[in-house]
Amino acid sequence: MSSRFWLRAGCALILPMIASGCAPTGTVVGATALTARTVLQERSMGDAVDDTRIEVEVNAALLDKDHVLFGQVATEVVEGRVLLVGDVQRRQDRVTAAEIAWSVNGVREVINEIEVAESGGVQGFAEDVYIANNVRARMLTDQKVTSFNYNIETIDKVVHLIGLAQSRTELRRVANIAATTPGVERVVSHVLIIDDPRRTGASFVTSSTTNF
Repeated sequence: MSSRFWLRAGCALILPMIASGCAPTGTVVGATALTARTVLQERSMGDAVDDTRIEVEVNAALLDKDHVLFGQVATEVVEGRVLLVGDVQRRQDRVTAAEIAWSVNGVREVINEIEVAESGGVQGFAEDVYIANNVRARMLTDQKVTSFNYNIETIDKVVHLIGLAQSRTELRRVANIAATTPGVERVVSHVLIIDDPRRTGASFVTSSTTNF
């Protein structure tokens, strides 16, 4: 099985224990990190906890449905907006992943960026991890960017951004950081500006997707 599968399977086992308070001592650090990160984000602690619950439940449902599909699809959740990325072998798998995400209570939008394509294998996964870490490092060192407000997923050298931007200027800066990172072929933004009225709406009708 792929490296992505084992990495995410481990997270799927640990996160529910954190949520239930039954985690081993070492995993308490993860809960503490969640609290610290939330303080710096535009999201409230309640929103962050809800997003974590949604992500855990989506991943658990994917794993329960099909361990192969679980290994092929990565998720990020911000304010109930679920981003799905990855490569699958069949178009039906793409549809199934979206249906699973929508079935979880609290989901307000599903952004389906899953592609039907041949997997890049272990080497491709390693390259994507390297790119994502490089983008994060560059954002952390940029004092004009609130880096904790962004989540990053990289699939086949395409960087997907989801989160909350302080302004359009900051969003353009973040997108430029990602686009100019070595190895990146394309940047897709699902980021909302903090004063976007859709953040307080009951649901999202359309997805805000921008390609760079």
